[in-house]
Amino acid sequence: LDRYIEACREGSVVVAVKTARIIEQGLGRSVRGEKDFCVIILTGSDLVRCVRTRDSRKYFSTQTRAQIETGIEVANIAKDEINEETPPEKILRDLMNQCLRRDDGWKEYYIEKMNKIPFSQTTPKILDIFSAETRAENKYYEGDYESATKILQEVADKFAETVTDKGWYLQEMARYMYSGSKTRSNEYQVAAHKHNRLLLKPRDGMVFSKIKVLSQKRIENICEYIKRFGSFDELSLYIDEMLGNLRFGVRADTFERALNDLAFSLGFIGQRPDKEWKAGPDNLWGLRDDEYMLFECKSEVIANRADINKDETGQINNASAWFKQHYTGAKVKRILIIPTKTYSKGAGFNEEVEIMRETNLKRLTKNVKAFFNEFRNLDFTNLSESKVQSFIDTHKLDVQSLITEYSEQPKSY
Repeated sequence: LDRYIEACREGSVVVAVKTARIIEQGLGRSVRGEKDFCVIILTGSDLVRCVRTRDSRKYFSTQTRAQIETGIEVANIAKDEINEETPPEKILRDLMNQCLRRDDGWKEYYIEKMNKIPFSQTTPKILDIFSAETRAENKYYEGDYESATKILQEVADKFAETVTDKGWYLQEMARYMYSGSKTRSNEYQVAAHKHNRLLLKPRDGMVFSKIKVLSQKRIENICEYIKRFGSFDELSLYIDEMLGNLRFGVRADTFERALNDLAFSLGFIGQRPDKEWKAGPDNLWGLRDDEYMLFECKSEVIANRADINKDETGQINNASAWFKQHYTGAKVKRILIIPTKTYSKGAGFNEEVEIMRETNLKRLTKNVKAFFNEFRNLDFTNLSESKVQSFIDTHKLDVQSLITEYSEQPKSY
């Protein structure tokens, strides 16, 4: 349930607060009394991004924020000491030992940092949200579906900061109303799905909407995307997490979400038809007017698999048929992301399909990383469109390169 909520409520303050509390509970496991001490190492791109970005860090307690900021400060000082004669492992080990061996200088430094923590006694609005959600749930258990729905409508109107979060509350209202009126419940679910297409598909009444592409806005889209981040470090953390999820062995939903994020980071429009409309390909990118890239993703296939099976070619054949139905006459590049390019006997493609194997995928992610590294010393609020275009061309991320450089022809036995 937690994974489902997190996937459906991106940008939600509720999810952010719950995530922060889980991390703080994990940090708190290491010490129980005032005389306990320890060193905690946080690894993994998603966790590191969560504790380092300003939007996420604000949901931590003041004590945890101070500890995180101290850790970042110390890490930056330590990085300056790395050279050919002093490897990173030794620097890290020495740094940890300052705490574990109770170095007097370290203790004074830490106490000084903690004493600067401001006292805060404000009641966060999240408590009002949780309180209202609990009241709504209790009304639902009592069989008072109208009151439960009304309370959640008030929560959505007052607290939902994003369209996707508003959709979540509409889906909860549909759940409450289902026992009272299946017709009204479906109406709520239709409204929920319009706000947030990652939610459950309504029984009927869902209206499909195509990707609308404005090719001339690509550079503008990239500039707007980058401006969302307060610094290059925040941008880099996000890109590292996204690219870290674009590799074989990653859970399918995580991989497909990262591929969708990649589309937007490169200035395109992305969609996940199978997730959003419960039909079609795993991912669809709108590249320019009437030109698209269609992806079927098999990230969980083991690396040494010998061939592509009949079910997998059947899936991309079905996805191609769906595309032809909804995007009549449009150009499309069909790509199957899978470790092998050989398809088995009895399998085959109805349309032209190319394969993105591990080497292709690594080349793409490497070029994307290099592209965003170009922004390291630039002012995000004043980006030159001509310079952004030159970065795109240099790292082979123009439309033509994306179509030709990162996939190869399949072969049969």
